Parts: sequence; C-alpha cells; structure tokens
Amino acid sequence: MDVFPLDLVAEREEVGEAVDEAVLRVLASGRYVLGPEVERFERDFAELCRVPHAVAVASGTEALILGLRALGIGPGDKVLTSPFTFFASAGAIAWIGARPIFADVDPETALLDPRKVEAALTPDTKAILPVHLYGQMADMRALREQADAHDLRLLEDGAQAHGAMRDDASCGELGDACTFSFYPTKNLGAAGEAGLVVTREAEVAARLRELRDHGSREKYVHESIGTNGRMHAIQGAVLNAKLPRLAAWNARRAELAALYDAAFADSTSVLPLAVVPGAKHVYHQYTVRLAEGLDRAKVLAGLAERGIHAAVHYPRPVHLQPAARAFDPAPGSYPVAEALAERVLCLPIHPYLDAARVERVAGALLALASA
Repeated sequence: MDVFPLDLVAEREEVGEAVDEAVLRVLASGRYVLGPEVERFERDFAELCRVPHAVAVASGTEALILGLRALGIGPGDKVLTSPFTFFASAGAIAWIGARPIFADVDPETALLDPRKVEAALTPDTKAILPVHLYGQMADMRALREQADAHDLRLLEDGAQAHGAMRDDASCGELGDACTFSFYPTKNLGAAGEAGLVVTREAEVAARLRELRDHGSREKYVHESIGTNGRMHAIQGAVLNAKLPRLAAWNARRAELAALYDAAFADSTSVLPLAVVPGAKHVYHQYTVRLAEGLDRAKVLAGLAERGIHAAVHYPRPVHLQPAARAFDPAPGSYPVAEALAERVLCLPIHPYLDAARVERVAGALLALASA
C-alpha cells in the first residue's frame, strides 16, 4: 500500500459525521458568511493561542496581507522575513507595496536566525515577519526583544504551527499579531481556503475586521479601502468540528516523529532538522537533510518506486524565485537557505500513519541513502 504525506480519507472517516452536521447546520441557518459559527471559531482559536482577539478571514494569504496592513505596514516599508519558506510570506509584503528583505536561517532548524536578523536590520526596517516552519516556532522571545529594541512591528506566520509552543509561549502569543492558514493540508484544515489573524491589541483586531469588510466598521460607511476577506460560515463550522481533535492529532504527529528520530539516530546520510529545547513541535512536516553528495532526485524516485510519496518543501528559496527579481538579492546572498533548498526532504507524517509504515519509509530512505 502506498504511503502518502496526508490521508484526508481517513480524517473524513473520523470527523465526517461531525462535519456533515456542522455544514447542514449552516445551510439551515441561512447565515453563509461570517455569523455565529465563525464567531465561535474566533473565540476558541484565540483561547488556544492565549490571546484576546481573533479575526477570521478568507485565506492564509489574506491573513498575511490584512495582518500587515492592520499593523500599519504600507507602500515603501521594509519588512524582514525568511528566505526559506513558501512564497506567500514575502509575496504578501510585496502585494501591499512594501519591500521584503531577508535574513538567513539557522542550518539546524531552518528557522529565521535572530543573530542574522540583527545584522540585516536597517533604520528603515518597519517590521519582522518570522515563519514558524514545518511546525516549530522561531525564537519569538529573542525576536520580541529585537522588535521592541528597534520599535518594529512583529507579525508571526503561524500557517504551519497550529498549537505549537516554545519557551512556554503559544504560537501567536508574543507577536503583535499572528496569521494562520487552514488550507486542507494543514494540521487543522478547512474544507477549502480559510485563514485567521490573532492579536493582543484591540485596535488591531478592530482594524482587521474593518479591512476584511471593504474598510467598513459600520454598514455602508467605509473608513478605508479594504477588501472582501471574510470567512465563509461553512469553513468556520468545519473548523469548529475539527478543533477539539487538534491536540490529539498533534500529539500523534509527535509520536510518529519520535519513531523517525530513532530510526535516523545513527545515520550520517539522513539528518533530521533539530528540535530546540523548550519547543513543542507540531510536525506539520517531518523534514530531514540529505548528506551532501546524495542525489535527492534519485532518492525521491527510489521512494516513489516503493510506493512512498515524499515531498520537497521548498526546492527554491524565496529570493531566487522569478517573481523576486525586483527584491534584488542575488544567488549566494543567503547560503544556508540555498543549501537547505537543495537538501531537504519531507517524509509522510499525519495522524493516521502507523508505526509499520513509518518503519517502512525510514528503512527505504536509509537504504537509498547508503546505496
């Protein structure tokens, strides 16, 4: 039997009845955009993040765009972020007319490195946007200190870190705001596109609610230029049905990651990314680095021949994307990000994977890496 990175069919078997009831409840209500289901999800997810405010929006990308704008970032402002992640983080910065700048990542974790952040800051930097990659949080306490010292806004990208913690802080707790995606492949997935922003600041939350509704706080009174960024009620209902299971799903991911860790403990060819002390990693991805000299394409092909579907997140760093030419960085600017892009491999991990399949994946990878 093939091994896939996720199993939405198995998830459907677990939560299908609850999801169906939730969706039918929305259809019967006639409240299809925002409404009580979305408000309930906002309250419960804010509680998970240990912050007072959450604002549900149409997608994770919308969360980034509106989060930046709600924090006062606009055209010409420089925002420092990671070069090793999905393009949406830098793309959202550029979309509002601001300018993405980068600092390299830590080679052991692939997370934004605060020491390199400090070196990359300039007098016209306005904000820092760390990405909590693969399910592990960046060093938010260090980044919070830097943001406060330089009077910068701090927006977390928590799209891959639902329920993660580090140094006793929840994802979203230390930033001025934190964005989430609930794309179906995430640890907590909707039945389509959905996103959310959490914040400790009441005025930021009010600004987000205004921006997601065409700049309006009062019906037919438009204080600013916003957009239609509202979450659909069906997505809120689906997320409400799934949210009580998130902690157990994350715990199962951690159990499977421990099995992978044990399998690779003595390998010099397959090197798992490090988990920092004090971190609660939620393993959106289980990611390893292949040793230098190994042909990753050949390894991927060998796994596929064995029915194992691994993936590469991400094969090209942000600053080397064609759309990033206007940002000016050249090849070699962020060598750690570039090296990781050539070597990382993400192995199947999801709550419905069993130990036998983990053993099969790990054994196949070790055999291919040593061939």
